[in-house]
Amino acid sequence: MFIEIIMDGRKSRIESSPGANLAEALVAARFAEGTECNRGLCGKCAVRLLSGSVETIDDGRPSKCPEGYILACRSLLGDSDISIELKSAKDDINRKVRLPNLCKGKSHADNPVRKIHMELAAPSLQDQASDIERVLAKLDGVKTARTSVLRHLPSVLRNADFKVTAVVIGDELCAVEPGDTTGENYGFIVDIGTTTVAIYLVNLNTGEPIDAEGLANPQRSFGADVLSRISACTDDEKLDKLQALVVNGISGTIKSLLAKNGIDFKNVYSLVAVGNTAMSHLFMGVEPANLSMAPFIPCYRPRMETRGKNLGLPVNPEARVEILANISGYVGSDTLGVAMATRPWEKPGCTLAVDIGTNGEILLGKGRDLYVCSVAAGPAFEGAHIGQGMRAGKGAIEKVRIENGKISLGVIGNCPPAGICGSGLIDAIAELLRVGIITFTGRFALADAPGARSPLASRLRTGNDGVREFVLAWRGEFGNDQDIVISQKDIRELQLAKSAIAAGIAILYKEAGITAQDVDRLCLAGAFGNYLDRENAVALGIFPGIPVEKIIPVGNAAAEGAGLCLVSLAELVLSDEVAAGVKPVELSARSDFTDLWINCMNFPTP
Repeated sequence: MFIEIIMDGRKSRIESSPGANLAEALVAARFAEGTECNRGLCGKCAVRLLSGSVETIDDGRPSKCPEGYILACRSLLGDSDISIELKSAKDDINRKVRLPNLCKGKSHADNPVRKIHMELAAPSLQDQASDIERVLAKLDGVKTARTSVLRHLPSVLRNADFKVTAVVIGDELCAVEPGDTTGENYGFIVDIGTTTVAIYLVNLNTGEPIDAEGLANPQRSFGADVLSRISACTDDEKLDKLQALVVNGISGTIKSLLAKNGIDFKNVYSLVAVGNTAMSHLFMGVEPANLSMAPFIPCYRPRMETRGKNLGLPVNPEARVEILANISGYVGSDTLGVAMATRPWEKPGCTLAVDIGTNGEILLGKGRDLYVCSVAAGPAFEGAHIGQGMRAGKGAIEKVRIENGKISLGVIGNCPPAGICGSGLIDAIAELLRVGIITFTGRFALADAPGARSPLASRLRTGNDGVREFVLAWRGEFGNDQDIVISQKDIRELQLAKSAIAAGIAILYKEAGITAQDVDRLCLAGAFGNYLDRENAVALGIFPGIPVEKIIPVGNAAAEGAGLCLVSLAELVLSDEVAAGVKPVELSARSDFTDLWINCMNFPTP
């Protein structure tokens, strides 16, 4: 049977099987990126059924579905074709893959990948050196060669009239190429996020990024969060599937970047990957089960190295693939990348670095002392667990302003709003707090409160589920096809997330023996940090005691740090030393974390 899909005014047609789950079919065909709950509770997989019929899974649980829609995750396909209208729900990936600072002011003279052109003397009866000895004699400090070099070396040398280019990775000869190929020297940075995978093509000779692309992490079909994916690895088959999903996704993007830039995969000799500890384990095909239970012990922490051929990546088979060191079960190599990019040990005073993604990683540097922790903050900031939350893609409200009782919205793609992403949620709640619609406790104003006498109070109502809500956009007000609301539950979700970050920061202050006044700068890492309104973040108390002027957006610092390790051997070695010296703080073992978390729940009062 066939599914006709109408999305963004375009028609597509995919084939599926009777009895298949509609949501799974849409994910497999890449028309969707996974469901948030997969239980029919969140309503975010709703699609409009235009023709045909489906069988609804009825397990007795309540579901949340807009009028005129069906929930894809609770729909089974029948024998007949169907037609559906699907809202675009994909991330605006381009917002997440910018690397403005890679290698600025940094030397790349100690590139781990060297290409040396050489003209060799042909062998003779008087010169009986073997082919490999002849090549190695021209390479200072290189004494060994990978066995794969030997296979075609005789013909390569003779067909090229002994004018060849040696490829040296570290201190090992990895390839011999005919002619002068020194100008063709490339590598990749791969930042494996729980939600988004960002991939950067880099010229290893200059250290400059050439191009970048991203993709939604294909593992999202197994759940939006890390724990769901760990739980899915019940046997080797499932573990292999989760590894294959992310490796195949990365491979497809690498192929796209190489084709777009006219580069042969054989000229890609190095790849450095970072990610949280669970994502790193799944990328390597290592069982992650122990990361989900106390005492949260990873299989490995030190930097791991393998070759491109071992993972089936479309790079030179002998390319060196480095997975930077993890720090603990909950703090991975992506946080190490943030440390390498922000370099607190080189700055005077104290540096905070906060990377808000699906999880929130916090780094505090005081001289050479580094402390890190991880908090469960990202779901709300990524749009998950928010009634009409969505990722930062087309149709997402990313900015909200209230002036003179009127609401204005900034929407990604300049189109009618379909939901709200993390930066828009922070704006909306900060604005409603400012005008008195929300109190400092996070509750909507009561009828006799000053804020309730505002013209905006007419937008307050009780929703169908009995929860109070504020209508941010009436149906049709901004071209939207349904009311878009901020509910009391949404506010509470944001409070839970922001208080987790604030409490995590407070714990690190205790560990370092400092206060907020001692912090000289806060580096706000991640794509989310680039679009976050810093004044509104301060107004909500996400970073208590840190004034706006000390908050510095630094972009994808995890990838920046990985990039330094890609182009510099000294940086790669330094990353090992930094990882070994960081002190991870396990918040679940801290009896004071819960009290701090509760104390940070309210919004600041003027």
